Amino acid sequence: MRAAVVFKPDSMNMAEEVRDFLLSIGVDAEVCEQSREIEKYDIIVSVGGDGTILRTLQMLEKCPPIFGVNTGKVGLLTHANPDNYRVELEKAIREMNVEEFMRIECFTAEKLVALNEIAILTAVPARLVEFHIAVDGVKIESMRSDGLLASTPIGSTAYALSTGGPIIDPYMRCMLIVPIAPFKLGWKPWVVGSKRRITVRIRGRPCLAIADGHRIVELQPGAEMEIRESPHPARFFSIGNRMGRITEMLRQMD
Repeated sequence: MRAAVVFKPDSMNMAEEVRDFLLSIGVDAEVCEQSREIEKYDIIVSVGGDGTILRTLQMLEKCPPIFGVNTGKVGLLTHANPDNYRVELEKAIREMNVEEFMRIECFTAEKLVALNEIAILTAVPARLVEFHIAVDGVKIESMRSDGLLASTPIGSTAYALSTGGPIIDPYMRCMLIVPIAPFKLGWKPWVVGSKRRITVRIRGRPCLAIADGHRIVELQPGAEMEIRESPHPARFFSIGNRMGRITEMLRQMD
């Protein structure tokens, strides 16, 4: 078994410690840069926070199972911390229980892929953008707002939560559409099936399409983008009751 250990910049020493531990239990491990090359490894150990995992996933199409050691703040996607990672990581490798979570992709000038959300934000601060939204070719809404989110279930506890979206069971297969500061009374988020295709047309002003807060594409007025489920899910080592874990961590954020 070969393991790639990726890390955020201030966690290099911890990453080297994790690599040495993996070597000590018979796993061929290397500390690696975040790149497409890590697809060839059997597992990925991410040392950092949720952002480190999201940045790593931006590099990957086919995803080896990920184990997260949290040296960040929230850690909803991680499995252990620097104090207990040895026990949890060895157990995860021994049992190899892996779970998959859907990602979404969108097509504009280039393809974007996201585990949490694709955000479409106005490129001109404090100026509204007009959005026309359709699902499978059927118009569901037109509005002016600061932006729009298309989120996965696991992303419903990220940016979408702060914009007033619902918390969705991370094991469901669906997509969430939620506006950011809409200039319209009574607008509600939409939850649509994972096999649907969401089309967003932009009017009036340029926007930025941002995947998981990392990859950015500029969109000009008149641009149209299609959002759908990616055929390549993210794969993680199981942490048991993930819904319970999410609930507990959200309570700690109050």
